[in-house]
Amino acid sequence: MNRLNRCVAGCLVGAMCYTSPAFAGQTRVVDSQALSAALAGRADNERAQRDAVQRVLGRDDVRAVAARMGLDMAQATSAVATMAGPELAAAAQQATAVESAALAGGASTVVISTTTLLLVIIIVILLAN
Repeated sequence: MNRLNRCVAGCLVGAMCYTSPAFAGQTRVVDSQALSAALAGRADNERAQRDAVQRVLGRDDVRAVAARMGLDMAQATSAVATMAGPELAAAAQQATAVESAALAGGASTVVISTTTLLLVIIIVILLAN
């Protein structure tokens, strides 16, 4: 039994030495600069998406539609600040559609896109509460 314990202990010590940090000199898949750049790019993208939604929420026609729907614009604005990921991307896509439809002069498209944007924000507010 004593010999078995020594054998197991010797194997464990050998395995621990083999997996030590000295043998872990592998190159990293992504260096820290590339990771930092990717994170900064993602943060910039989310900031741009939030800015697009906030610009649309600041428009008078959007405020009018929101008032008809009974949406508090202060609550909607704070909900945009908490959005991230797919919900922020969906809201930004709708906001971009509202802006481009307004430039093209399509009033009915603006109302439909604005309503869709506001519904997304309402859903986020309801889920947050």
